[in-house]
Amino acid sequence: MTADLYDFDKTVFPKDSASAFWLFCLKKKPAIIKHLPRQVMGAVKFFLKKYTLTQFKEQFFCFLKSVDGEEMAELFWQKNEDKIFEWFNPKENDVLTVVCSASPEFEISPILKRLGVDIILGTQMDPKTGKITGENCKGKEKVKRIKEVLPDCKFRNAFTDNPKSDAPMLSLAENKFIVKNKKVM
Repeated sequence: MTADLYDFDKTVFPKDSASAFWLFCLKKKPAIIKHLPRQVMGAVKFFLKKYTLTQFKEQFFCFLKSVDGEEMAELFWQKNEDKIFEWFNPKENDVLTVVCSASPEFEISPILKRLGVDIILGTQMDPKTGKITGENCKGKEKVKRIKEVLPDCKFRNAFTDNPKSDAPMLSLAENKFIVKNKKVM
């Protein structure tokens, strides 16, 4: 089996989708602002190295207790589907298309399923609570998740905006591409 491998945020979508998703939810449900003190405290603890990235991310997504995360993800992508970079077209790919992202899987799945992505890997997060199962899907964790799901897959191409943090993922592919300013280099 052969596949092409993609990061998502700033690779296929121009922004950090989790932050954009939070802002979208805040506009739709302003009452989630009540979670801001917990989110800020999580950020402070992360920057003081008292929280891991996974712990911080759980604190940040505590607002999911006040919204229907899956419904909001669908609405978010209805509004933002046109922001996906035009060069990304999985339906025209001649091999499997795999997206592996640190963003919550429930949040990116609606758009990626519509676009025809074969395998979607993201941070495993409960869309009702923000609780993460396992670790945040970043760096070496991406490779671990990829190998769990696709143990015998050969990766032809890998795409990312950040060759430093995605170096472990890029190492899986024969060809490596960097995305800058919406263009593949």
